Order: sequence, then structure tokens, then C-alpha cells
Amino acid sequence: MVRQGTRVPKNEYLRKGEGFMKSVLRVSAMVMASCIMITACSGDGASNDKTSATEAVTTAAMESAKKETKTTESNKSVSLTLWADYVTPERTKYVENMVKNYMEENPNVVIEVTPLPDGADDKVITAYEAGQGPDIFLSSGPDITSHINGEYVIPLDEYFDKWEKKDMILPSAIETVRQYDVTGNNQLYYIPNGISFTVLWVRSDWLKETNSTVDTWDNLFKAVENMTDKDSGRYGIALRGGKGGAKFLERQMYAYSGLLSVFDENGKCTINDPKNVEFVERYLGLYGKCTAEGDLNYGWTELAAAFDSGVAGMIIHNLGSASNHMDAFEGDTSKFEAVGMPLNEKGTSVNLMTQPGGMTISSTCKNPDVAFDFISYMTTGEPVSEYCQQWGVVPVDKEVLESASWIKEQPWYEMSAEKLLDEKTLFYNQYSWLPGHDDIYTDMDTNSQYVMTGEMTAQEMLDEWAAYYQDCYDKYYNK
Repeated sequence: MVRQGTRVPKNEYLRKGEGFMKSVLRVSAMVMASCIMITACSGDGASNDKTSATEAVTTAAMESAKKETKTTESNKSVSLTLWADYVTPERTKYVENMVKNYMEENPNVVIEVTPLPDGADDKVITAYEAGQGPDIFLSSGPDITSHINGEYVIPLDEYFDKWEKKDMILPSAIETVRQYDVTGNNQLYYIPNGISFTVLWVRSDWLKETNSTVDTWDNLFKAVENMTDKDSGRYGIALRGGKGGAKFLERQMYAYSGLLSVFDENGKCTINDPKNVEFVERYLGLYGKCTAEGDLNYGWTELAAAFDSGVAGMIIHNLGSASNHMDAFEGDTSKFEAVGMPLNEKGTSVNLMTQPGGMTISSTCKNPDVAFDFISYMTTGEPVSEYCQQWGVVPVDKEVLESASWIKEQPWYEMSAEKLLDEKTLFYNQYSWLPGHDDIYTDMDTNSQYVMTGEMTAQEMLDEWAAYYQDCYDKYYNK
């Protein structure tokens, strides 16, 4: 399909700097001077010895010039500005410490850090529009789309392709980041460092008690029935029927159907696919049978409370709730666990790689080579390991996933690492960057409640949802 309204990103940032060009000219001048001097002394009948002497002098001149160039460049002071979004005092300290460590290893580089509160993207865009934005911006995926549309940041494919550590980064994370390229060119505008994704929080002691498993969706539905005991006020699962429920319902639909994109290769919305309809019928159909009546209005707080208090044997959320469960069960990990999304009929475990964080380089940055060197430093090894601990996400550096002690010490992180490295784990493309994409969720929260109470069918709900998404897609690509 030919998509309209796309652009070819600017390539001005690829031009070499003045310092490099001056160095090249110095090398050329020195070589030419050496050759002229030797030719004048040798005459037309120069011997092989004289030719060798010429080569030796020429080589010496070039080596001398190279040393001069290297010295000049190494002594050149480079100043960069870094703005960091989604920070707390602890996260700010981490960023500042990593910057300090990098500058100690690179004494010619000075990086000024500016922490920003959560949701400060408007400030960043205003600064970019005024030509006063940062050289480097640390943020999460969805925010980057407006920066790409405004041509405030540059694609990093050329730098990434030459990076010696590129194979350490999970390919699935790289592909997810490419999905944020709203130009349709599938370019890489930032290097991811950590991700979060959806998991099942399960009462493992209840599973053992009922001899149940949740490895497949069919087994999960059986487990919900097995763990439900209405007389004792115990239910197999808690549903998020209130605020925020539709957003998680979407992720569960695609995990069940195994589809990998909200839009197919022809640009047709897939959210009302028959398998997605089947899931909504089965899942929301659990309401009142294997759930508490209050589930109709549950938001996140009530969902967590149901699980932590022993009312529900299972909830679907993300890794961010780990501390809640640890406190509720007093650290007894024999009673609860996090597991990956169940296998679907295709034999895959499909998830949404939510908000992979990373760093971008602005189109006005005068030293993109140095900026990328800093980004590469922050994206692998100890710096990215510490980043992920601070942000509560899972690293995408394969070596850190396999070896970091803090991952092995926390079962939910260890499980996440195993899932990320498992070839059966796939991620779907949500198209969350489409203008107006998220506006439908509030309406779908309400429609989910109607399905739970029987006032609307799953088909009707998903048809309405699909029509809205299709309109967003068509307006964007046909603008």
C-alpha cells in the first residue's frame, strides 16, 4: 500500500564537521609538500632507493598529520544538553551519576542535565520549535512520535548499523521502536533501554491446590472456574470493568488471537477479528459467574486490592504492581507469582511492549557522533542495568538480561527475562501514536460494562471500536 503524506528525513546532520575537514586539508598539504621537496632533489633518474625514501618521508608526514589531527580532536571540548523526562529525585540522581561517569571517561565532553517532571512533553516541543531544545532527550516511546513529525529529531539507523554492540539489543525491542516512525519509513529514532509488558499475577498456592495451570488460554479459563468458590467469597479472577479496563482488554485480545497488528498489511483494522470477538465473549462473560459483582466498576486500585486480599486468584496487569503484592503477602513468594501471557492456538505468547524508553538526538545537535556515543554508553551494561532498576522495567540488553543479579533475585523479573529471550514471545503493533488513538478508551470502558451486563454484544462493541480506529488511520494516511 502506498501511504501518502510521508516525508524523507533530512540528512544535514550527516555532514562532517569543520574540524575534520581542516585536518584532512592539513594532511594533504603536508603530503604534497613532502612530495615536492623529494622530487626536486631526485631528478628524472631517481633510483629505487630514492623512491623508497620518498615513500618513507610521505608515510612519516601522513602519520604525523594523523597524530596532530587526533590530538586536536581529543582536546576539543564538546558541550551537550540532556533533558530527562519521567524522573523522580532518585532517577535524577541516577542520570546525573551516569553522566558524571561518562564525562570522567571522556574529559573533553561536558553534558548538562535538566530533569523534567512526568508529562512535560509540551515543554520539550515548545523548546524544539523555538530552536532551544536539548541535544539529547531521554523519554518513552509514545512521546517521540510528535518529535518525529516535527522533524525535531534525527534517525539513528546509520549510527546503529555501525555500532559494535548492536547485536546485544533485543531485535523485538528495535522493531517495536521502529513502529513509532510516523513517516512510514520504518526508521530508528531512538535506542531502547528498558521495557514493560503485561503479565498474569496468579495465586500460585491456589493453582497448586486446584491442580490447575495457566500455560494456555483454555487452561486459564479452566483455572478460573476451578479456583472459584462463591460460598467462601473466593473468585478465580478479578476483571477491570471500570476506568482503564479497555486498554488492558485490548492487549488480552491480541494475546488470545495471536494477531500481531491492529492494522493488517492492507490497512484494515483487525480489532473486530472473529478471534478477538471470541475472547471478549469468553473473558467478559466470566463476570458474575467467576468474579465478584464489584468487578463491574473496578479500576486499578480495586483490582490490586482484590488480589492482595485473597478475593481473586488472578489479575492481569504489569510488573509495576510487584511491590504492592510483596507488601500484601509479606514477601512470601510461595503464595503468588507473575507469569507470561498464555500461549494461544498459534503456539505464541503475544504481548504489548509498552513504552520502551530510550534517548533521541535533536536535528540541531552539532555533535551527533558524540551524542550517539553517550547514548550507546547508557544503553548497555551497568548503566542500563541501573536505569531499569530505577524505572522498574526490564532491560533489552541480552547480556544484562542473562546475568544481572537483581533480575535473578526477583522471580517476576527473572520470568520476564526468560520470556523476552523466548522465540515464542511476540509483540503486536498497537499504533498508539495515531492522532486520536487513545480517545476511544473511555467509551470502550463503558461499552465493556454493557457487555458484562448483557446490554451489548462483544461484536457490537468491537465493531464500534474498529470503526473508530479505522477512521484515525485513514485520516492520518490520506491527509
